[in-house]
Amino acid sequence: MQHPVEQKILKVLKNIAKIIVITLMITLVLTMLLGTVDLIIQVIMTAISPNPYYMLINVEDLYAIFSTILIIIVGYEMFKSMTLILHHDKIPVKSILQIAMIALANKVITLNLKTIHLDIMLGIGVIIAALGIAFFAFNKSNEKLE
Repeated sequence: MQHPVEQKILKVLKNIAKIIVITLMITLVLTMLLGTVDLIIQVIMTAISPNPYYMLINVEDLYAIFSTILIIIVGYEMFKSMTLILHHDKIPVKSILQIAMIALANKVITLNLKTIHLDIMLGIGVIIAALGIAFFAFNKSNEKLE
């Protein structure tokens, strides 16, 4: 049993932590909003550019656009995870694994295979395998609990 003073200190610290998480969530939503506005401007400016043709987007610009979209999706997944942390006081492991998978997918999708070295490709492959194994193991452990 905790001493009443320890309980009060713990309650104050939890409230401070919640304020920090809420502040981070506000910052995250703001950056997602600004990133979306920048993305829209980027698409419009790329489409109206005469290089190489008016109202067409070349592949290099698509990589940048897709990368930005995936980064905003990662931000949204982080927001959902923070919401779970705020309301349930536990770490959402499955959500964090999903965020890692989306971020890694972003890296793989936007990877320039012409300039990448073999050791980096092998490292990315190991990370993909590790995330897949972790996700599989987490789902299997949850099935046993249900």
